[in-house]
Amino acid sequence: MADFTTSTHRANWIFTPQDLKEKYKDANKRAKQALEKYGATRMEVDIDGSFSYAEPQNDAKDNADKHSRPKALKIEEEQLLRAFYEFKIQDVCDAFKFPRKIQATALIYFKRFYLEWSVMEHHPKNIMLTCIYAACKAEENHVSAEELGKGIEQDHQMILNNEMLVLQA
Repeated sequence: MADFTTSTHRANWIFTPQDLKEKYKDANKRAKQALEKYGATRMEVDIDGSFSYAEPQNDAKDNADKHSRPKALKIEEEQLLRAFYEFKIQDVCDAFKFPRKIQATALIYFKRFYLEWSVMEHHPKNIMLTCIYAACKAEENHVSAEELGKGIEQDHQMILNNEMLVLQA
């Protein structure tokens, strides 16, 4: 059995409360910078798993649209959104009658994803569904993206588009 003190899990995935605050702060800051530069924070995820922001806005257009732009979320507001969707993961897993280990794995994937990304960059609903799908695959409980999407009336292609992004986080 591997020694936990030298494991990559301990090195990469055990955080102090201060470490977590810093990671959330960094993700929030990056999203705010994207809002200033691009006028939006949402990233588009292509079928091949690549992602990009919209084109940067020029200054004239930027000044005209300044008041119509969405306001950036505070870190505390992001935390509330994450908590809401963490409960939704449990609701969806219960609705599909998935085992608890799938629910737990999906929650871990979701929490790990948002250590690197802001909810302003990737909508939590989309990431939530992708985390559930990835958890089903990891725990060998086969559910196709089509079945999952159909069961909750969402586009299955979005789940597939976000899969690599979630697994890389």
